[in-house]
Amino acid sequence: MATLRDIGEFGFIDRIRELVGEPGPGVIRGIGDDCAVMDVGRRDKLLVTVDGALEGRHFRLDWISPYDAARRSTAGAISDIAAMGGVPFATFCTAAIPADTRTEHATDLMRGVAETARKYGAPLVGGDIVGAFDSIMIDLVVLGWAEQPWVRSGARPGDTLAITGCLGESAAAVNLLSCNPALLDEPDFTVLRKRFTDPTPRVAEARVLAGDPAVHAAIDISDGLVQDAGHIARESGVRMEIIAASIPVDPSCAAAGARLSHRPQWSPATSGEEYELLLSLAPGEIGRVNEILAENGLGALTPVGRVIEGEGVALLGKDGEELSLETRGWDHFRAER
Repeated sequence: MATLRDIGEFGFIDRIRELVGEPGPGVIRGIGDDCAVMDVGRRDKLLVTVDGALEGRHFRLDWISPYDAARRSTAGAISDIAAMGGVPFATFCTAAIPADTRTEHATDLMRGVAETARKYGAPLVGGDIVGAFDSIMIDLVVLGWAEQPWVRSGARPGDTLAITGCLGESAAAVNLLSCNPALLDEPDFTVLRKRFTDPTPRVAEARVLAGDPAVHAAIDISDGLVQDAGHIARESGVRMEIIAASIPVDPSCAAAGARLSHRPQWSPATSGEEYELLLSLAPGEIGRVNEILAENGLGALTPVGRVIEGEGVALLGKDGEELSLETRGWDHFRAER
């Protein structure tokens, strides 16, 4: 008899989609994108996302503080709104906390949620507090608005694949923490520490590019570039080719690798919890899009591949050969990166 480990997280999501069937009236898009999209009778569509973070799975309090754990979790939830080309406006949080948690730690946890939500224009406006047995869980609901939400199903053959920012820092930080938590406090790894404890959801980029016809499809990179590209490829019915050498990586990742006593356990192609955006752009439009971003004081997109006819995702080497991967990204039930 199959277990969740056998079918994996996304196989289980497929089963849930079958159980749910077609969404009801007023639901434009249900399961299958970063957010649900609701028609509430106004020009902008309502975006709704739910994101949970469990102690021991998503964060470890022997590595980072409750405050930082909450900042990471809240930024990740808000990133889902950015991935749909939306503007967040409200956050709800259910926190399950053991009764023997120090009051100051529980307060710091909620302070991290509240400050991060406010920072991105989605203040904490409600939620619930429940007692837990032995682990903290933060469950976040974020609401946003988008006039023309980005979806995963719009990629077309000929499109350019491009990403915001750099990849690899989150996984490099995890490797340092696994070796010795004190390493992440060293001056050489300031960038990695910030990326791990206080990631930046690309709300500003989404706000600037929302409604631009060049953006055909989008997703945020939470499970790894290859895995998340696969979600777009599947929903769009296309194949994606990613050029490994084109993926931008911050120099601090190489410094982290040199500092470790073991072989680094990450790849920028599969590193998760980056919260950068992967966009499928109309051919020839990346230059114009980058000009718009520059005019608004934002960094340029980096082209990392292309969309072609077919299915699936291929990671290509310098000679165009398809590279094999030990893992394609994060899966909750297979616990692999």
